Amino acid sequence: MTEQSPMLQWPSAKLMGAEFVSFDQDTLTVEMAFLPPPEFANMRGHVQGGLLAGPMDEAMGAAVFLATQGKLQLSLDINISFLRPVAMDRITVKARAVKAGRRVSFVEAELFDKDGKLCARTTATSMTTEWPNMKQGPDA
Repeated sequence: MTEQSPMLQWPSAKLMGAEFVSFDQDTLTVEMAFLPPPEFANMRGHVQGGLLAGPMDEAMGAAVFLATQGKLQLSLDINISFLRPVAMDRITVKARAVKAGRRVSFVEAELFDKDGKLCARTTATSMTTEWPNMKQGPDA
């Protein structure tokens, strides 16, 4: 995952219109943008609350990936607080690996709407794992 690859290629990232924005090595913080597909709309025309977990989980996974030099996360729990409705427009998620360990990582994220208003917060615990059928990442 680099700043040169604007769209992430695995199916869940593509579905959510994921775009890698930046990574701050000092704070272990990833910023990603997402464009929710029309099917994410609820009856009020906002992003359905449960579907906001996807972009937040995606960004937290990226934070763990970068903080652990290429390991994957397997989410053990995700706790979300919804602060306001999220319009069907571009959203930004900032995720930080609070503690990226060899076996367990603690991660947090904040989701912002197109105007920069905080709409949701989440914390998660994840198990740090190797790539399936590989020892050292996708290009090994």
